[in-house]
Amino acid sequence: IGIAPFAAHIAKTYPLKSMEKVIQILLSRHPSCRIFLFGNIKGEERRCLDKWVEKYPPCINASASLLNLSNELILISHLDVMVSMDSANMHLASLVNTPVVSIWGATHPYAGFMGWGQNYDNVVQLDMPCRPCSIYGNKSCFRGDYACLNDILPKTIADHIDINLQKKK
Repeated sequence: IGIAPFAAHIAKTYPLKSMEKVIQILLSRHPSCRIFLFGNIKGEERRCLDKWVEKYPPCINASASLLNLSNELILISHLDVMVSMDSANMHLASLVNTPVVSIWGATHPYAGFMGWGQNYDNVVQLDMPCRPCSIYGNKSCFRGDYACLNDILPKTIADHIDINLQKKK
């Protein structure tokens, strides 16, 4: 399982505490699974991923290995499923035909940025009258609460991942 928990904008990023709960659920359901984490190799993203790796031994910080793009694509091509925001990692996984459970907040897949060849059944989003509030996710939440992301339950994401894992059996 690959998890890319970051995006360029807060309006496209699932809360990290909730993503950590997704990891906890996955490890309780699948104790022998490996989770590869993708993100920036420095800064706050790196610190977050390193913390998760320390806390959850089945997690591997794929970004820390300093893979070049070709090798990162090879790794992604061997995943059973990738979890990603509306971000570059969704598109990288799409390039190598890896199914993506994509999480959408301020943006919406109907705006034309869905991963190429991805299944709409793998989209996790909340239907809200204020969505999409941004085509690119670069605008602040006018409600101020980012409910479009904060109200998505970690179990919902884990259930979508499990559906993809069942398909691989």
